[in-house]
Amino acid sequence: MTVCNRCGKENQDHYKFCLGCGAELTAASKGASGGGDMAMMKTMMQDPGQGPLAGLPPRGPSGAMPGAGPGPGPMGPGPGPMGPGPMGPGPAGAPPRSTGSGMPGMPPPGPLGGPAMPPPMGPPPGVPGFSPSYVPPSGPAPMGGPMQPGPAPMGAPAPIGAPAAAGGMRRCPSCGSDVPPTFRFCGTCGFRMDEGSAPAPMPMPPGPGSAPAMAPAVRRISMTLIRPDGSEGGSHELRQGENKLGRSFGPVFENDGYLSPIHAQLELHGTTGVVRDLDSLNGVFVKMTGEEELTSGQILRIGQELLRFELIAAPEPTADGTELMGSPNPGYWGKLTVIIGRDITGAAFPLLGESVTLGRERGEINFPDDGYVSGLHARVTLRDGRVYLQDLGSSNGTFIKVNGERAIGHESFVLLGQQLFRLNLA
Repeated sequence: MTVCNRCGKENQDHYKFCLGCGAELTAASKGASGGGDMAMMKTMMQDPGQGPLAGLPPRGPSGAMPGAGPGPGPMGPGPGPMGPGPMGPGPAGAPPRSTGSGMPGMPPPGPLGGPAMPPPMGPPPGVPGFSPSYVPPSGPAPMGGPMQPGPAPMGAPAPIGAPAAAGGMRRCPSCGSDVPPTFRFCGTCGFRMDEGSAPAPMPMPPGPGSAPAMAPAVRRISMTLIRPDGSEGGSHELRQGENKLGRSFGPVFENDGYLSPIHAQLELHGTTGVVRDLDSLNGVFVKMTGEEELTSGQILRIGQELLRFELIAAPEPTADGTELMGSPNPGYWGKLTVIIGRDITGAAFPLLGESVTLGRERGEINFPDDGYVSGLHARVTLRDGRVYLQDLGSSNGTFIKVNGERAIGHESFVLLGQQLFRLNLA
């Protein structure tokens, strides 16, 4: 058993805090029978015939030594620690008396039913050399002063809000141990059971069967290859800032003979960026997302067809006034020319009327042998003297060649050589 240095309560050896007052049980107070100065003081309180106080007459009812004048004792008026009370001596030859209001070995209740008073540790009058190490932390105030807080009497009813456990036991809200209903402090962690609110529970570490916490996903930016059938192929990692693209910059590019070694540059800032053509042989194309204005000389791609748009202006006489002869012009305002190779062109389609549609099966201009062109693919419109290109919901989209540089964003589609890539920037 371990005897508390503060109140003298006996506790189990494995308890870290006293069940009577909540004081921490130090290593100096541990022993087979309590050991140390506290065991001696407890013996002295129970049996005045032993120890350093042996032979001293008991105090009178006022707490003073015989022969002393009336007045309060060391702890104020009332019975002193060695006078009448639960632990005071009774008649000669009788065992120590008990009032039934406290547990054996515990100090008597305080005045007016207040908290129990720990035994005073100051030397009694007339006993030189008595120097115990205990100093009571609280007790009754001097005469006329307010009562000081102290431990509640043992056996008091459990406070409201204390969690109950099976068999009348209470569960400590701090560590979960079972605490008897008469104990005010948890013997395992020292938590005061009559506190109005329990401390916030500590987060429990994950158990063996619990799933590990998922780390936040790290955003990775890349460009993904889209195969001709629409499935995803390989990918190329990107970084914020400048990214060079071409046959010399990654396995996903190296087998495309239509790509130049240094083909393009992709500069990213967050989820937006700019793509630049680095004077490549076959150019960089970006998929349209809305209607766009065409300028003379602009190159576009539908399916596998490369087309160049050109405006047709009215013929003007030469400097000497001679007019250029041509076929009758019913009002053509533009033309689309098929590009076969460098400086090699194929068929040309004049544009007449307010709009011209392109497709594989329908429209004014058809490409029946190109399976990547939709039945009705795109439309070219003349409006207010300007020419606009619009995709008509085709399966593979309509692409515009980048002249210099062009803004792009998340999920933009970029055509490099013969490969289509989707940008993943978010």
